[in-house]
Amino acid sequence: MYTPERYVMDDAGQQQALMADNPFAQLVTVDGDGLPHASHLPVLYENGVLDGHMAKANCQWQHFENGRDVLVIFSGPHGYISPSWYESTPAVPTWNYTAVHVYGRPRLIEDPAQKKARQSHLVDVMESGFAEPWRMELPEKYEQGMLAGIITFEIDITRIEGKAKLVQGRKPEDAQGAIDGLRSTGRAEDAALADLMAQNLAEQP
Repeated sequence: MYTPERYVMDDAGQQQALMADNPFAQLVTVDGDGLPHASHLPVLYENGVLDGHMAKANCQWQHFENGRDVLVIFSGPHGYISPSWYESTPAVPTWNYTAVHVYGRPRLIEDPAQKKARQSHLVDVMESGFAEPWRMELPEKYEQGMLAGIITFEIDITRIEGKAKLVQGRKPEDAQGAIDGLRSTGRAEDAALADLMAQNLAEQP
């Protein structure tokens, strides 16, 4: 990932928080012909590994056998920045964003008990904010059929890259103008990005 020094997010806590808050990621692999493939999947980061699953009919899991690292991309808040929000001129539009790229070696989880445990844990994590969380308590035959239709895997992480492009390098008044502009759009993701930019601005010397 192209990351100028001022945009580097190398704090492990920030990287892990982004992954926890944005678990719907993109898994990128390369097939035997060198062609890239991508799937959009829920992926959990825990204890230094990534846990995920995909439909068994999705042939991408077969790329794990080539021994190559895979890439998992987590995208955080992002948004368009209008130059009309800056005090300084001239200026051009840009896009601010946060992202984490995780590289690692995948392996399949084939033990039925482990597959069930990992899916139950994923459900518990996703349901944790609900007033009445749903639990994975299914009729045995139905549950077995569903689990048989997926491939469960984990990725041993070899490298993590983080990037936070949050108007670093702009004058404080320009950064504040962009923050105010984002908050004026009424979009939740713009507001989340504005909060990150405000925090970054407050931390500047």
